[in-house]
Amino acid sequence: MEFIVRTPRNNPDEVEVRYDCACGCKPRARYQRGTDEANHEHCCCGQVHFVGARAKEQLEAYLKDRSMQGLDQDLGGYSTNVQQVETPWGEPVPVAYGVPAKPRAH
Repeated sequence: MEFIVRTPRNNPDEVEVRYDCACGCKPRARYQRGTDEANHEHCCCGQVHFVGARAKEQLEAYLKDRSMQGLDQDLGGYSTNVQQVETPWGEPVPVAYGVPAKPRAH
């Protein structure tokens, strides 16, 4: 997956990581430099991504929690992946994402 990284205006210690989803959406999540938080966005089609130091761990917990609640059963499960994106300050940041087997229509 190709992620687009940008720094929001007037906040050089934050990056916004987004992608152009096949459904037409442009999901985005932000990461604050120096934190161990991972923020996320869940697209209407079921695809989800987390950005931050604990991205993989938080993605897995999020998907497990949704599964336990009976959510997203129509998606047929997820394949998960992790990539690194480069920040403007030179620090690689992990992006963990889940792709549903059967995405929803937009």
